[in-house]
Amino acid sequence: MIDNIVSPGHSYKIVFSCYEVRMSHWIEQPHLIRVSDSKIVFSLNGASWSAFKVQWHDDETVFMRVSKYPGRISLDITLNVNRDAGSAVGEFKSFSGTLSQVSNWILAL
Repeated sequence: MIDNIVSPGHSYKIVFSCYEVRMSHWIEQPHLIRVSDSKIVFSLNGASWSAFKVQWHDDETVFMRVSKYPGRISLDITLNVNRDAGSAVGEFKSFSGTLSQVSNWILAL
């Protein structure tokens, strides 16, 4: 199981829902949570998206590289909580919008 990844100023954290889909293959589904009230501000819940890289740029901006299981779709996601804005970039597709719009776009892939 992966530990939470906390932003530099401890205002936000990435929490993972982890579950096994095949022997020795785990989905590590990311959820962006505001620490002050435990509110989920971004989530890929409901589909098999797994994060394999998470990096905070500052206290409000996080980068995640995710891939969908099964399949070979991978995306680079950048989210800024303060601006309620994000982008998702893949090999042939990209999208920018609010955090909710980005989540919905990814979940529809």
